[in-house]
Amino acid sequence: MEEWHRRSVLATGAALSAGGLASITAGASEADDRVDDLPNPDLDPNPGADEDWASYRGGAGHARFVRDGHEFDGESLEAAWSVNHDSTVAVADDIVYTTTADGVVALDAADGALVWENTDIDARDPVVAGERVYLGGDEIVALDRDDGNVRWESDFDPEEWTSSHTVAYDGVFVVADGTLYALETDDGSVQWRKESAVVESTDGDERESEFVTGAAAANGVVYAGTETGTFAFDPTTGETVWRDETWYSGITDQSIYATETGVLSERSGPELALYDAQTGEMMNLPTVRSGPTLSNESVIGGNDQGYGSHSIHGDEYDWTIDVTYTYGQAVISSETIYVYFQVDGHNYGDREYDQTLVALDKRDGSEKWTISKDDAPIGHIRAISGETIYVDNDGELVALRERVDDEDAADEGDENGDDERKDEDSDDSGDGDAGESDDANGDEEASDDADGDAGEEDDGDADDGDSDCPNTESDSECEDDSSDDFTGSDDGSLGDDGGDDGDTDTGDQTENGTTDAEDNGDTDGVPGFTTGAGLVGGALGLEWLRRRGDADDPTE
Repeated sequence: MEEWHRRSVLATGAALSAGGLASITAGASEADDRVDDLPNPDLDPNPGADEDWASYRGGAGHARFVRDGHEFDGESLEAAWSVNHDSTVAVADDIVYTTTADGVVALDAADGALVWENTDIDARDPVVAGERVYLGGDEIVALDRDDGNVRWESDFDPEEWTSSHTVAYDGVFVVADGTLYALETDDGSVQWRKESAVVESTDGDERESEFVTGAAAANGVVYAGTETGTFAFDPTTGETVWRDETWYSGITDQSIYATETGVLSERSGPELALYDAQTGEMMNLPTVRSGPTLSNESVIGGNDQGYGSHSIHGDEYDWTIDVTYTYGQAVISSETIYVYFQVDGHNYGDREYDQTLVALDKRDGSEKWTISKDDAPIGHIRAISGETIYVDNDGELVALRERVDDEDAADEGDENGDDERKDEDSDDSGDGDAGESDDANGDEEASDDADGDAGEEDDGDADDGDSDCPNTESDSECEDDSSDDFTGSDDGSLGDDGGDDGDTDTGDQTENGTTDAEDNGDTDGVPGFTTGAGLVGGALGLEWLRRRGDADDPTE
């Protein structure tokens, strides 16, 4: 896959005009050639990264789409661990990044143990790229992945709002007070900005407006929407690659999603604008009033007629099921749609799914399995990564994994310990010394055997797992991630879910004067930490309730 060489293009220079529109003062022909080569689906937004959910909505395109994700068996899912949280999730290199009422935390994906915590910043929506974790809010904040120390912070000082952000192609792209900014990932400096953009219709009419969506990245470009249309920009220069040629009004404070094949812009009202990601041609206006999700094949979401799928090309993925007025933003992983349904307060009549985690076939919407909240600690999906589903269960982040059978665990123990003992028992030295080793450390290993350590099972590292809530006012249990796109003029404060008030020491001041929290190795200090409980069966359900009760005490 082609590497992204940002510096080589930046060397041509990009200047900001007095009107705020980016203008190129040098190397114009090189920039034009670059635009002619875009969009290009072979250009990875973050080359070298191989993560399912490195950004708070999955990837740089914010589509909540895992192309080659794990296929989960609902009957064997169980809770591996849980911890208090109040925002979205990113997962990279077996570390889970999220926020609590107290700040930003990094957790071990295997067991939820606290790796580090920074209580000095008020931010949300983590994105992991390179050696940094980038979070949004009123400002963009970049933290060091290793210790959580602040590396830089933007200075937008917004009067109205700041959008969600995306990190791709060596840049951080965000809209503040209607202006689209491209920030350098290393230090947060502004590489280019656009205060507005012009939509030109096929009739030659033009209309200029400011940006009202966040940004999404895919295909070597950055996508963003104005009040009148959607655009694709070269991320290194801000040059327009394509633009909407059919203006319309009604895009206000909404999100944008992008994959290799499609770009989806939310608009006021039930209809969304679906574009061909390569050409910018508007292909469809799918009716989705809640929880849009985008894959390379289809748009998923709910409306007044049901919950269903709209094909990007053709009609192979068109289907609808009778689940109206239910809310949940899905994750599309491989061939399956995973979604949490919750009946809206205005829904009259019985519905099949309420407070239920459902797996649907992506092609026809047929049910694969379901799990009720009465039987398991489930909720809106925060992330899917590796072999883990992360869900929000009443303010707790719960890691769900498939149960490991006792027989499988025994087999693992055999592989890690029994084989060694068998080799020792079959020692052909003939001296009858059990556990004697042929290598130089034989005596030490024999001593370990005597202590009973030789056959100890290797826990290993669990696969990491990589969500968001729908854009609905009716969802009282789940914080609205779509509304997180725009902070408005509020103070950007996070929720009031419990945080770690333990003995976390403070570290040295960073260069910008921010004091950051040092690592806290005491896993008991993780707020709300509980051991996993089984998801199915009466006994497992009772165990979950018991442990939930025990988990509530340490946080007081």
